[in-house]
Amino acid sequence: MRKPSFIMRSILAASVFCLSTQLAAAQAPDTAARATSATAQGSGILLKLGTGVTRGFSVGGYSGPSVPLVLGAEHHLSPAVSVYGNAFSGFNLGRPSRRSDGSRASVLGDFGFDAGLRYYYGQEKRQRQGRVAGSFVGNYVALQSTSLFNSYLVGLPYRYSTLTLLWGMQRRIGKYGLFDAYVGAGLARERLYYYAGGFNPASSRTRTSFAPEIGIKFSLGSRLTSNK
Repeated sequence: MRKPSFIMRSILAASVFCLSTQLAAAQAPDTAARATSATAQGSGILLKLGTGVTRGFSVGGYSGPSVPLVLGAEHHLSPAVSVYGNAFSGFNLGRPSRRSDGSRASVLGDFGFDAGLRYYYGQEKRQRQGRVAGSFVGNYVALQSTSLFNSYLVGLPYRYSTLTLLWGMQRRIGKYGLFDAYVGAGLARERLYYYAGGFNPASSRTRTSFAPEIGIKFSLGSRLTSNK
């Protein structure tokens, strides 16, 4: 009686082992695909060209309204963390005004640069909810530094620099479009210009002030590199 019982236990153990092996093999491709997807999402450089309600945008001024143009790049260090930088300028739509030396100002108004570090939070939650997630998409917090200059000032174009903490969101629009909106605040180091008289009419002083930050950008983006 012991021999048939031993044989039955052996057959049952072998069956359980085979079944567990098949289940593991079935799950492995899905797990590997997710790991590969996560790795691919955490790499690459995104180049962006856009406009919107950002620095360089104005509805008045000596040369009339201006439309900003923003050229930027964003690189993901991981699926949730990226570094980015932008060069921006406002293009005046009206007639260029005369500068302090009598020459015509360029079509550029305010221009400058910014750079920062972003953390895209809640990526796993978005994936569980079946929403679009991964690199360059999602809600984020960022630490950003900005420097602004002005083409109307002769010899002294620097206006101010800021260090701000931002909250924002970036979303895809179709295959190449991007929508980016953010709001935040921080500190600014501002240079104020004034007329001093005599042979030195343009003098300046600096001050530290509160700096609000808000922006809405619509861009076309193309991914430059990615993991294979």
